[in-house]
Amino acid sequence: MIFSNTWVALATTTVLSCLLLTGCPEDYSAVLEENKKLAQQKSRLESINQSMQADKKVFRQQVDRLNQEIQENEAKTREKEAAHEAELQEAHRTIKELEHRPNPYSAKIQALEKEKKKLEGETKWLRSQRNQMRKSLVIQQVGGQTHDLPFTFLAVSVVVEKILTKNGYTVLSSMQTDQKGVYITDRKTSLPPSLELSGFRNQYIVMIEKGPADHTTLWIRAEFEKLSRNGNIYTAPQAELADIEIRLIQEIHETLAQDSAAHARNF
Repeated sequence: MIFSNTWVALATTTVLSCLLLTGCPEDYSAVLEENKKLAQQKSRLESINQSMQADKKVFRQQVDRLNQEIQENEAKTREKEAAHEAELQEAHRTIKELEHRPNPYSAKIQALEKEKKKLEGETKWLRSQRNQMRKSLVIQQVGGQTHDLPFTFLAVSVVVEKILTKNGYTVLSSMQTDQKGVYITDRKTSLPPSLELSGFRNQYIVMIEKGPADHTTLWIRAEFEKLSRNGNIYTAPQAELADIEIRLIQEIHETLAQDSAAHARNF
């Protein structure tokens, strides 16, 4: 828990006031020492919070860069495959028309088929590299709320994206394999109806991981800030952060239960 400057000032004022009263003990060094420790603890926690924000920014940049590189490489490979496929089909048509004549295209066809196999191999390698990178994706789960859901990984991933969209959140970055999925939303100012009250800004980091027996582990961390009327931004207390994280978990769980019940009725 992060102690505010107001609390530290109040503790100091209490000590000074105590000196003026005849009923207070003369030795107040223990109280001052405790006040000093609280101030040091506040400073450390603020430093940790700043470090977490910096780590999150670096992580988001790495994910974005990786996604961009993969998409560019796949697009180039698809273009090459399409071009060579068109050439190969055209060559086959020409060969069929001239099958009773000397065939000057055999060497070209063989070269095109060889190139196509090479491109298919490169595409397969790129996809395997992408899957390896995604499987190695690790998020330091600092804070947040964890909940075990008795639903399949696929069902949870679909509902997570559905609920985030429903509540006005844009997924800034996401990565997913058949075992794990990570979603980072853009920072949003809340307007009713929403998970939060109006006058707040929030951003979610959501991670889902496949568990045993069709269970899925859900971890959510909120970056929740208050907006004052004069435009100042204040970090929300830990209790409010926990509340908004739990509310999202509950909405995901309730939606999964409703979808499951509707599916059962249809059969």
